[in-house]
Amino acid sequence: MNNALLMAKEFFKLPENERMKYYSDDHRRSIRLSTTFNVKTEKVYIWRDFLRFHSNPLEDYVHEWPPNPPSFR
Repeated sequence: MNNALLMAKEFFKLPENERMKYYSDDHRRSIRLSTTFNVKTEKVYIWRDFLRFHSNPLEDYVHEWPPNPPSFR
């Protein structure tokens, strides 16, 4: 669990252009960076960014995971 948390911190410290490669509003994507903030409807600027990725079975999804940070894979 500690390694997963460290990897997540490293991912969110990457430059924005690197993280945005995974941004999508498509809920069907197996790897997706998104946010809970909706600029069209929200009036309070508090949000949560998240990276969702499938991992089971591992061999079906690991090739889609980000190469950066290297600890991700």
